[in-house]
Amino acid sequence: MITDSVQYYETHADEFVNSTVNADVSCLYVEFEKYLKPGCRIMDLGCGSGRDSKYFAEKGYDVVAVDPSPAMCAKTREIAGVSTYTLKAEDLTFEDEFDAVWACASLLHVAREEQENVFRIICRALHQDGVLYCSWKYGSSERTENGRSFTDFDEDSLDFILDSISELELIKSWVTVDVRSERPEQKWMNAMMRKSCMKMECI
Repeated sequence: MITDSVQYYETHADEFVNSTVNADVSCLYVEFEKYLKPGCRIMDLGCGSGRDSKYFAEKGYDVVAVDPSPAMCAKTREIAGVSTYTLKAEDLTFEDEFDAVWACASLLHVAREEQENVFRIICRALHQDGVLYCSWKYGSSERTENGRSFTDFDEDSLDFILDSISELELIKSWVTVDVRSERPEQKWMNAMMRKSCMKMECI
C-alpha cells in the first residue's frame, strides 16, 4: 500500500467518510452476494469509512475489516462495530480463513509492481472456491493525485493478473461509472474472481 495514500486518509478521515459513507453501491452488493452463503466470513479489505462492513454485518455475515490507516479503522469500528485490523494488504497473514474478500476501491492504492503479490496473499486468505470482488479506477496509468497515489486497471491489467496467478478464475468483469453524482466522468474497472481448484494443480 502506497505510504502517501495512508497519510492522506490519516489527515482527511472526516472528509473522506462524509464523501463516501452514503454512496449507493447496492448494485455492487448484488453482484457480490450472488456468490455468498448466509453467515459466511468476509474480509473487507480497505474498509475505509466502514460503510460496506456495516452493510455486510447487518446482513448477518461474519465480517473482518482491514485498512492500513488507523483513522479509517477507528471510523469502521465506530460505524460498523466489527473486528478491525490496521494492516497493509501486503502484510496480511491470514490463511484459509475467508469465504469472500471485498476489496472495493482499495487495491488501487497498491503499487503496480506489488499487485501480483497482493493477489497471492488474498488467495492464501481465501477458502477453496472463495470469491473476491475488487475495483480500480479505469485506465492503465500510475499517478499521484491530491495527495494519493493510484494504480489504474483495465482489461489488459486484469488479464495479466489472471495469467500470472493460476489459483484465480475470472467470474465476471465489467465497467461502471462513479455512483457519486459529482463524478460522472469517472469509470471503474470491476472484477469478480474465484479461488478455483480447476486452475490449480490439485492432487
